[in-house]
Amino acid sequence: MEKLSPIFKGKNGNRFARFFMHIFAIDKVNWVYERSCDYTGSDFAGSLLNDLGANYVIGNVERLKNLPEGAFITISNHPYGGLDGIMLVDLMAGIRPDYKLMVNQFLTMVETMDDNFIPVKPRVGKRNTDPTAQGINGIRETLAQLQGGHPVGFFPAGAVSMFRFRNLRIRDREWQKSIVRLIQMAKVPVLPIRFFDYNSKFFYFLGIINWRIRSLRMPYELFNKKGHRHRIGIGEMISVEEQAEFKDYKLFGTFLRKSVYDMPKPKSFTPRTILVLPNKLRNPQK
Repeated sequence: MEKLSPIFKGKNGNRFARFFMHIFAIDKVNWVYERSCDYTGSDFAGSLLNDLGANYVIGNVERLKNLPEGAFITISNHPYGGLDGIMLVDLMAGIRPDYKLMVNQFLTMVETMDDNFIPVKPRVGKRNTDPTAQGINGIRETLAQLQGGHPVGFFPAGAVSMFRFRNLRIRDREWQKSIVRLIQMAKVPVLPIRFFDYNSKFFYFLGIINWRIRSLRMPYELFNKKGHRHRIGIGEMISVEEQAEFKDYKLFGTFLRKSVYDMPKPKSFTPRTILVLPNKLRNPQK
């Protein structure tokens, strides 16, 4: 904590740091991290979800049986801002251990998931900018991953969903141009994945006030979902031939976005705990 601000230095500063970590549930995050830090990648994600009690269920799970053997891309909405990334790594890297997810630099502090993360600089505030130097390095790593025949996942919005007054709904921001162009250039199959649930209403209310205040709430959002059935839908794989019909990247981006947001809610869901996937600790013994 001393690295974050001088106010956390010294005896009084350390006392204030402990209070700060308790108020914002950072101490709880440290606790669950320490319980799972002996694992890496998807095993860490699975162990972490078990400790959080944040289980999920999958709709149209049979579509996961027909994934390409080589490279492909997953695209998803981003309602949680952290937990959705952990769920994706747990699910997709449980099937393909070489799966990597592009995430912001804050999540890369979780070193035990380095093998499944591609870091980029996060979007902040209301800015909709293309990646800076770190983002460019992330794109280079992404292209190398795909060219090597490995799958990659994107949250194309680049930031957690927010409440929209225009249509009174929780929606992603506009998808980043650089990500849409990268997907178009990659020429690999694309798998839409939709999260049907959200963070607490209070979380999105804080976002209306200020995105920085909302960010302080993020650790709490990891712990208030215990016992919930978080629903994930698997869409139809979009072939390279189908993608080739869209020459304009704006139309292509609209098409991809609709493949996620217009995905109908599946009629039934399969619990994560009964999936039989390789390299997976579904119920680790503690």
